[in-house]
Amino acid sequence: MIRLISALLILWLGVAPARADELSELVDRHLQWRGGEAFAAVEALSSVGELETAGLTGEVRMLIRRDGSLRQSVDLGVVRNAEGVGPAGAWRVSESGQLEDMAADSLEDRRRDIGLALGAALRDPARLSLRPDAERDGRSWAVVAVAFGDADVHELYLDRETGALHGLRTVRDRRESFVRYDDWRMVEGVRAPFVETVFTESQPRPTVIRWREIDVNPPVDAAAFAPPPVETRHVIAGDARSTGWIDFDFFGGNRVYIPATINGQDVDVLLDSGAEMTVLDRAFAAALGVEGAGEIAAVGTGGVAQAQFASGITLQVGPLTLRDMTVAILDLEAIAGMLGRPLPVILGKDAFADLIVDVDFPNRRIAFHEPSGFAPPAGAREVALVESAGGLRSVEVSIEGRPPAPFDFDIGNGGSALVFPAYAEAEGLLEGRRSSTVLSGAVGGLRTARIAVVERLTFAGVELRDVPVVFTPAGTSAVDSDRLAGNLGIGVLARFRLITDYPGDRLWLVPDAAALAAPFPRDRLGLSLRKEGDVVVAGLIAEGSPAEAAGWTAPTRIVAIDGQPAGSLTAEALREIVTAPAGRRVSFTLDTGETRVLEARDYF
Repeated sequence: MIRLISALLILWLGVAPARADELSELVDRHLQWRGGEAFAAVEALSSVGELETAGLTGEVRMLIRRDGSLRQSVDLGVVRNAEGVGPAGAWRVSESGQLEDMAADSLEDRRRDIGLALGAALRDPARLSLRPDAERDGRSWAVVAVAFGDADVHELYLDRETGALHGLRTVRDRRESFVRYDDWRMVEGVRAPFVETVFTESQPRPTVIRWREIDVNPPVDAAAFAPPPVETRHVIAGDARSTGWIDFDFFGGNRVYIPATINGQDVDVLLDSGAEMTVLDRAFAAALGVEGAGEIAAVGTGGVAQAQFASGITLQVGPLTLRDMTVAILDLEAIAGMLGRPLPVILGKDAFADLIVDVDFPNRRIAFHEPSGFAPPAGAREVALVESAGGLRSVEVSIEGRPPAPFDFDIGNGGSALVFPAYAEAEGLLEGRRSSTVLSGAVGGLRTARIAVVERLTFAGVELRDVPVVFTPAGTSAVDSDRLAGNLGIGVLARFRLITDYPGDRLWLVPDAAALAAPFPRDRLGLSLRKEGDVVVAGLIAEGSPAEAAGWTAPTRIVAIDGQPAGSLTAEALREIVTAPAGRRVSFTLDTGETRVLEARDYF
């Protein structure tokens, strides 16, 4: 899973009196400082300015109305996006140029932003509370919190004497940001900040907005909030309705590699529905002569990595062409080493957004279809695909009879499932359960996580038994969320013929009886093995494992396994070794000449 983080907030704030005298007096001072009656009469705001973010500079436009309507656009040259809320619904134009529905959580965030901006959310005294004073930028501030009935945090930092607003601290989906306001000016009797600096924990440098025009109560037509016309970014040769079947390589039984062409260069691309954008490896992009721009945080399952943007990319898969794509550029070398195969390109949700994608796992083939007129195969089970952050999708999953919870739909996750820390803690999923340690992650690096077996995992009406699940640690990453419970990976999804219909917000599944009956592979040695040239390195020794019991330490360098030279072993062969059936004995020859034998057993 890869999510690209951009920081742009609606930041017009007003407050109304609350219950306690101290709080009431404070917010009244702030209300008067903002403009008193003139501020209370604001029905709409229009702003135009310059945005500096992620090493890029461009124009930002914003229009909001008291009725909840919103139109926002950002043009940074190499990358553009827009979003709106209006009579036609809530929509967004992604960084890759595709028109999508706005996720329900994102829509709620925007409604709260507008409610804060125009005061509607602050008129209920029950929402407001006074928190302890906080230090920020060298001085102490009074803190007024605005509650919306969930775990999110919205706190205004105010000057206790004057009511002047210094900034807004928010925590949304366990991600913290702080907006500092400067250069306050009076506009038609209303005090407004003309400079906003946004600090986020994942971005190496703040985002700065410098408004050059702010208009109070401008004339607004409802059509201003309608989605823009967006050019279709895909074409199937010969105006065909389908590409027909294209064979793919199911590498290691957990990664889908598809033959493709990028700007005329033949390459195998990794299919990843959990990637918010298509990604080019930095070295591969350089070889193509593709230059990146900017520096933005890419939040993956392993943490945060730095990415750039590039535009004008053409990708072809069989007769399908995805044209004029905007992509992210990342260093994927470490992930390629973990996979045991070069990773020049990750084909993200760009391939799914406007098409029906038929992934026939039993027969190792894929087809892309135009949505209109497509009919799913007889007997296919329909499952809702729910829009989540960044245009990604989630599905409902139940663990051991618990109510269904939203899990990211992620073909790029090579395991069966990840359970996010907030959900695991709320449900007590690790309490009293035998578990061990494992290396987990991808973009952003590898981190030590817990791994355990859940007795039952139910998806699409199918109950799967004894499923190894990774419990990810808290911290800045794409898996630290309180809006999603987890991430459903290819270890489960590949047990079906899987047909995605993003335009229709649904998924069709045809169960593969043989795959569903097969047991889930699990590590029975406790060795995290990766190739480094002609040796294999054990990078993690799992808690409670046969390797730990035998006294192994990391890193240990291995030159042969069961007599086979380490350099000749493929990534698939290494996976088969560590997932050997219980009772099998495996011989390892170390670079010191020592031979060690481990007997496989279940240890979590």
